[in-house]
Parts: sequence; C-alpha cells; structure tokens
Amino acid sequence: MEAQPKIIRRKILSLAWPLIIQNFLYTLMYLVDTLMVGKLGAVVLAATGITGPVMWFLSAILMSIGIGTVAMVARSVGEKNIIKARTYAATSYLLGIIGGLIITVFGVIFSKQIAELFTKDQRVVLETAGYMRIVFCSFVFNYISMIGSSILRSAGDTRTPMKITILTNILNIIGNYIFIFGKLGMPALGLQGAGLSTAICKVIEGYLISAHIFSERSVLRLDPENFKMISYESIKQLLKVSLPAAFEPFVVQSGMLVFTRIVTSLGTIAIASHRVAVAIESLSFNPGIAFSMVCAALVGQKLGEKSEKGVRQSVRQSILIAVGIMSCFGIIFFFFPNFLARMFTNQKSIVSNTAICLMIGAFEQPFLGAAMVFRGAFQGSGETKIPVYIGAISVWGPRLILSYFLAVRLELGLAGIWIATTTDWMFRTILYFWFYRRQKHRFKEIIATADA
Repeated sequence: MEAQPKIIRRKILSLAWPLIIQNFLYTLMYLVDTLMVGKLGAVVLAATGITGPVMWFLSAILMSIGIGTVAMVARSVGEKNIIKARTYAATSYLLGIIGGLIITVFGVIFSKQIAELFTKDQRVVLETAGYMRIVFCSFVFNYISMIGSSILRSAGDTRTPMKITILTNILNIIGNYIFIFGKLGMPALGLQGAGLSTAICKVIEGYLISAHIFSERSVLRLDPENFKMISYESIKQLLKVSLPAAFEPFVVQSGMLVFTRIVTSLGTIAIASHRVAVAIESLSFNPGIAFSMVCAALVGQKLGEKSEKGVRQSVRQSILIAVGIMSCFGIIFFFFPNFLARMFTNQKSIVSNTAICLMIGAFEQPFLGAAMVFRGAFQGSGETKIPVYIGAISVWGPRLILSYFLAVRLELGLAGIWIATTTDWMFRTILYFWFYRRQKHRFKEIIATADA
C-alpha cells in the first residue's frame, strides 16, 4: 500500500517543499551578495565568480560524509533501529567537525595562492583573496550546518533547517547592507563586508542547527552518550559509503575548476557575466536539489523497510516532479533573459552576455532535474561510486572538451561555454538512466542482505 504512486508523491512533496524553500534561501543569500556587490563593478563580480567554485569544491569533499549520513541514518530509521541511527549521526557529526577545521585553517592560510591559480589580474586576486579568507573563517560552522541538516533530513525533518535558514538569510541581508555600504556607523567594507556578513550568518546557522539536534525537540536527538557509542565499525561503515563520494570532488570538482579556468581566460567581463548567469540559473537548482535529497532519504528508508517497489516509485515520482518544475524555469530563462540580467547589473556588455547564457541554459533544465534525482537515488542506496563515474566522464569529456573547442578554438566565448554545459547535462542524464536500468537488481541484493 505504501508504494502506491499517490501516497509516494504526497510524501515526496511534504518533504520537498521545506527543502525547496531552504535551498531557495541559500540561493537568495548567494543572489543578495551578487546583487549588492554587483554595484561595485566587474572586478568585484569576477572575484565572487572565482570564490564560488572553490568553496563548492571544498564543500563537496566534506559533504561526502553528509551523503554517507543520509544513506546510513535513513536506512537505520527505516529499520526502526534508533540507537543505530543515532550512532551513525554522532559519527558523521564528529568527522565533520574535524574535516571542517582542517579546511578552515587551509583556506585562511592559502587564500591568495588559490586566487592566483585562476587569474593574473592583481586587482581580482586581491579582492578574491580578501573575500575568500573571511568566508573560510566560518567554513567549519557551515559544514556543521550541512551535516546537521543531513541528519534531520534522514529522519524525516526538513522543516527545522528551513526555519533556521529563513532567520539567517534575513540577518545576512541586514548584514550586507550594513557592512558593504557602511551603515549604522560601520565603515564601508565593499566585498569584504559581504564576506563578513555571510561568515557571521554561517556561524549562527551552525550553532542553531547543533542546538536543535542536541535538544529534546529533535526528531533524532543526539547526546554525549551517542558519541561514546562511536566505534571502529560505525566509522568503517560510514566511510565505506562516504569515501567514493569523497573521491568525486577530485575527479568532478577538479574538472569544474579547470572549467572555471577556461571561463576566466575569456576576460573579466566574461567572468562577471558567467557569475551573474549562474546566480540566476541557481534558482532552478533548488527543486532539483530538493527532490534529489528527498529521493535519497526515501530510497534509504524504503530499503530499510525492505520495500523494493517503494524504492522504484520514490525514484520515478521524484523525477517526474523535478523535471516538470525545472522545465518551467527553462521557459522563464528563455523568454525573459534580459529582464533577469538587468536585475543584477546595468552594464550593457554583461547584460547581453548573461542573456545569451540563460537562453542556452534553458534547454538543460529538464536534464538537470532528472540527473540530480538519479544521483540522489544512487546515493541513498549507498551506491556512491556510480555518481563519481558519471560525473567524471561527463565533466572531463563533453564539458571540458567542448568548452575549450567551442569557447577558445572557435571563439564562441560564453556561448560555447554554455553549449558545452547543456551537452554535459544531457549526456549525464542518458548515463544515469542506463546505469539505473542495469542496477535495479542491487536493490534486491541490499534487501536480501538486510534480511540475512
């Protein structure tokens, strides 16, 4: 009965809407920074355009633990084994703090050297290094927030992280206004002010998520006793799922850094235009990411419940909803690109370049949604190697080869970059579908193992 499409669809939507709002608010924080610093010129926009991919790369490495958390905690919840779920949650929380501290120290020390990998323009290097250094100071708290949200999501609570994100986004907007432009007696800090506001809000967010997880109100409460239950076996099982996902940033996100280097070779205006286009397109990522997260949690829970039919229906319904919603975003991007671009800047060259990017990117939206959900399905089942293979093949194949050939050799500029990106997502969707059809037997094996 639980695997009926309508029941599954209702469950997906009830879990997804808080995630969509939460992800939208994360995107809003990104957009607000872009909107406010966009008034400071192309150099500042270029600096944020470099910082974004770097932070994504480093976040993706540590978020592999979050992926393992969803798979192991959700399956334990499906099995009704709360002690086991809390043990895995405590394990991931501790490993996350350790990893987050290492990245924080690394980023603060080497911010300038990282910036110099992407551009020789010293104006951009100085702006990037200053901004990046401030944001890195809060990285460990940002990661605590991500891990905490993964724990709650695995247990079926997507609303608490949403509420906390609403609060911190309001604070970020206020902080940006004060620190960027120098209000209420504060000096005008420009881009560094945006970084300071973001860092403060990430600290607050990490604290609030942690406070909730350790409180009686949490759907999966942690306490000091849970950390005493951390064992070699719990670490081993978590890392068994997490490590393949941890390898993904090195083969996928490293490819994305090369991709960013190709974009930066096109000049400051191109970097700024690409930054604005990605900021706008990121609005459409929210449904895809949300349904990917929900699908991962539901697949883990259904495997714990030993419901193969529930697994299949969770994947199917998540894909149908995500593709439908993201196709609507594609229509908006195609017909209103100039209007959207002018919300961020009045510089004509940036507006025209951004509009071209959005019109091309409109065609990738349904494929982007399907690929995201497939990725969540594999991660929720613990099959974390497959997304690594697909991501590596797609990024180092269609995306990088076509980006260089079209943008540099054929001199198509940003248009070539976005044609390559769209081709990448089409190719990924085809690969995911092929792997999914071939891997269905694994669901039966996992269930059979659980029964044994």
